Amino acid sequence: MAKKVLIISTSIRANSNSEILAAAFADGAREAGNEVECVTLKDKTIGFCKGCLACQKLGRCVIDDDANDITEKLLDAEVVVWATPIYYYEMSGQSKLPLFARLSVSRRLSADHRRRG
Repeated sequence: MAKKVLIISTSIRANSNSEILAAAFADGAREAGNEVECVTLKDKTIGFCKGCLACQKLGRCVIDDDANDITEKLLDAEVVVWATPIYYYEMSGQSKLPLFARLSVSRRLSADHRRRG
């Protein structure tokens, strides 16, 4: 059965190794019959959480940037692939922004995971 696959390439360099690997994975996933969407962070604007807690009332972040769109894609995907360079033995800082930098994102992903079972 086909899955919705989201591939997030986090390298800020064009034609990076991470981007090349993401493209190869996308090709294989499409060949296997999956619906694939690729997102690159190199041209995105993503702000840091301000700790205002407005997301607890609104259910979304009040910062209007690209993280909101990426969050919707994360929630809609059945498979998420992170293609990231490794700096100092862990994923790059820019790869953590859409997932970890916002309280609203973390809460929504956690609630969605519990709902899906």
